[in-house]
Amino acid sequence: MATDTLGRTTLDEGRNGIPAARRDAPAEGRVAALLKAPWRGLGIALAIVFVSVPLFALTLVSIGLIPIGIGLYTTPVLMTWMRDFADWRKSLVAEWAGLPVPEPRRAQWAEDAGAPRRTMVLMADPASWRQLWWLLVDTTAGLTVALLPFAMIAQAGYGYVLAAGVWESINDAGGSNWYGFIKIEDQDAANQAALLGSGLLVVAILIAGVVLRGNLRLTRLLIGRS
Repeated sequence: MATDTLGRTTLDEGRNGIPAARRDAPAEGRVAALLKAPWRGLGIALAIVFVSVPLFALTLVSIGLIPIGIGLYTTPVLMTWMRDFADWRKSLVAEWAGLPVPEPRRAQWAEDAGAPRRTMVLMADPASWRQLWWLLVDTTAGLTVALLPFAMIAQAGYGYVLAAGVWESINDAGGSNWYGFIKIEDQDAANQAALLGSGLLVVAILIAGVVLRGNLRLTRLLIGRS
């Protein structure tokens, strides 16, 4: 029930526009959201790598091909994909952060408008450029922020792997074996690495929610009205 409450995106019509689900969420809901945050960040990071990066690159190439005619036919398709992807990311802002997202304003054209006409309308629409700028930020700062908690958890897990005895195989192979500021030369050092990893794990879980909301707020800031 707590998770269902947290997942509601209906906004409270009262003051400050704060979602009721967020304001009245019980402690169990906050704990669940905290534990889910690193995995949600990982999901966003994967979406950035497999969607944002190629979509940004292809759209730039398509715009560059407009003068020779090819881009007149490819740009509307790519910008439609970009808009749909932006809409999905904005839905996560409402669902996971409980933040209100304004209804998007769409570029308008006649139903029988051809691809060249749609391209010209989209190129003249400021929302298209905001979404393109968002993709650029998403593939850099957005990716770093989204992936940070999970990367810290993975690093913490490596500390446990070293403590389980893997450090010996690495040393026997002649590898340079450091875990943060700890040089792993014996089991005691490996145990210290596991202890340091435990601290890293706790920090990662504690900051994951804040980091995730930061990523979602960045999306809302850049394309909230697009």
